[in-house]
Amino acid sequence: MTHTRIAKQSGRFPILALNTLLKLSIKPELAVEGEHLARSRRSMDRWGAWAPSVSGVSVKKEMLAGIDCEVHTPERAPSNQVILYMHGGGFVVGSPVSHRNLVSRLAQQAGIKAISMNYRKSPEHPFPAALEDTTRIYQYCLDQGIKPANIVFCGDSAGGNLVLTTLLKLKQDGMPMPAAGCCISPWCDLSLSAASIRGNVKKDLILSPKLLHQFAERYVPSGPRSQPLMSPLQADLTGLPPLLIQVGSAEILLDDAVAMADKARQAGVPVELEVWDDMQHVWHYSAFLLKDGRRAIGHMGDFIRRHLSAR
Repeated sequence: MTHTRIAKQSGRFPILALNTLLKLSIKPELAVEGEHLARSRRSMDRWGAWAPSVSGVSVKKEMLAGIDCEVHTPERAPSNQVILYMHGGGFVVGSPVSHRNLVSRLAQQAGIKAISMNYRKSPEHPFPAALEDTTRIYQYCLDQGIKPANIVFCGDSAGGNLVLTTLLKLKQDGMPMPAAGCCISPWCDLSLSAASIRGNVKKDLILSPKLLHQFAERYVPSGPRSQPLMSPLQADLTGLPPLLIQVGSAEILLDDAVAMADKARQAGVPVELEVWDDMQHVWHYSAFLLKDGRRAIGHMGDFIRRHLSAR
């Protein structure tokens, strides 16, 4: 395992400006109780609409395998390679619209097409609906003749969880693995037992233990949440493809990412862990403002190209 601590380059003013915005009520709403849920979903999409796709990447809405998707295609992208992107939002909020800028930047950096999927959300569709949808999109790509070695999974937060649990589901079902997986600030243990859940609570301006608990309750309304397909930190990771895990040092999910990387290493999985100094949860989402967001997406693009060309 390579474990890299990455110093920030964004400069004091952009980080201060972003943190000030995150402390204000104009940030995306993430409340999920009752009538707040619909408002939170609209709020996330509004933020996504403010930062549209980047130049040189076309975005087309498509229905794939019965799932609403956005397909991001850079100029001169090969037709036989694809990123499957699983957005974050606690399994409850978020959409291809909310993550449009991030995904288009990633497609641009990797130089390949990216499919951003609108998997089913909780509480209307609890576990395992989202996992069924991500698996179905992967099978759709295989049915189109795309080889597993030409597919990479990427996702942030709850989407990072889905990257890992989808890989575990493929392993369980005896299906071929994709070339690699990239996890941004992944939520790996729904039991919320990591020390950083409490230790970083004053630093994290986006997530809180209460909010994560509400997300978990909606994703898995009853029963234990320690099953591997819910909490991949509890899984046997043997046989998974190479992983890149990126996390900010200011996040309450810091320890989830570090523990996941360590467990992958112990299972013989090639894994690269990047801990970015002073970065908030999924700082890539603010790449329009933060140089470190753009740098982190660039690292992901390099990782993807390296592993696609190696297989």
